[in-house]
Amino acid sequence: MSRVVTRPCDPALPGGCWMSARLSASEPTTELACGTCASKAPLLLEGLSSAGGVSRCLACGHPELYRQKDFPKALGISIVVIAAVAAPFTPYYASLFAAALVDAVLYWSLPERLVCYVCGARHSGFADVPRHPRFDREIDERLKYGQRAVMGKPMREGGTANAPEPEH
Repeated sequence: MSRVVTRPCDPALPGGCWMSARLSASEPTTELACGTCASKAPLLLEGLSSAGGVSRCLACGHPELYRQKDFPKALGISIVVIAAVAAPFTPYYASLFAAALVDAVLYWSLPERLVCYVCGARHSGFADVPRHPRFDREIDERLKYGQRAVMGKPMREGGTANAPEPEH
């Protein structure tokens, strides 16, 4: 599987274009590039661990990352919409059960990617060492609202690398 880093060209602009970089041993890459707006950003390769994993974001250098399934949301929504439209025409709404089964199979078979809390960069195809926990609302609110965040403990020193799973 190829190792890919993608991030929004302008994180403040939802639905905008994305810059990306494909990392391979044969062709070392040092920057992210967008094919749409031609913007570029440096790739911070010091965030790579010796085991081939990601210890910090390769786009912005921030140590707080979380895991999520590498699954296109549009495909998931399409499966549900098709099943819902077909439901009245299938016995016992069997299309909804079929959609749930397809969803479960995809969930367990698809790989995970790492996402940066700060810049939204997605890191796919990297080794799982160090392991980062799944999304934690506490970390997200701390980073978005800083001192105004009303919940939570202080940030972990060293980021999310090898941190425990959130308690929720």
